[in-house]
Amino acid sequence: MKQNLVYLTVLTGLLGFALGCSKQDSGSAAQPAVGHTHSDAYITMGDLKLFRAYAPKESAVDLREYLPEGETLDHWNRLASVRVFKDLKDPKQYLSDLAGAVKQSNPAARFQFLQNDETKELILDFMMFAPSSARERFAEWNLMRAKYVEGTGLVVYQYAMRVYNPNRSSAPIIIAERNKMVDRFGSASFEEQAPSNQPPQPTRSASGSP
Repeated sequence: MKQNLVYLTVLTGLLGFALGCSKQDSGSAAQPAVGHTHSDAYITMGDLKLFRAYAPKESAVDLREYLPEGETLDHWNRLASVRVFKDLKDPKQYLSDLAGAVKQSNPAARFQFLQNDETKELILDFMMFAPSSARERFAEWNLMRAKYVEGTGLVVYQYAMRVYNPNRSSAPIIIAERNKMVDRFGSASFEEQAPSNQPPQPTRSASGSP
């Protein structure tokens, strides 16, 4: 509880600082995925079901993005993704470099590292905000983890939540999501499932297995 109160205090102050530095804009901040619609294939994190919304065949990192039913890449509240970097091997180095890049490109961002008690995998927990070029203000909380799979590469997993037009009262919402999702994200397999009347899709980029 004490940790949550400290996190809430820091987050509330951070939201106030970031909002003071940002502009009041309107419109959609996320880039649309033209020509791509939701697939029947989905992944789960606890009771949350996210459907494959974007998986370009030409992706150099085998990108797959997932959204809850009813959300779009134009404007989403929750998103999960998987990427595979075939030439990378070090999860800790990747997450450290990512944290540095996020901080450099988004000075208001804050991050911390967590560790999964069971797998011992590191989880990057960070908060960032819409860039000044965005058409709508948002706060985006992220979890990311990575693991090296022999013969596949570095598999990177992400879970993110966006709160649009945030204010100081948004902090408890983000805290509640964090408390609910950290363990679920850490144990999620990201293996795609299909409706009961369809065969499962291959999931090479999620698990690293063919």
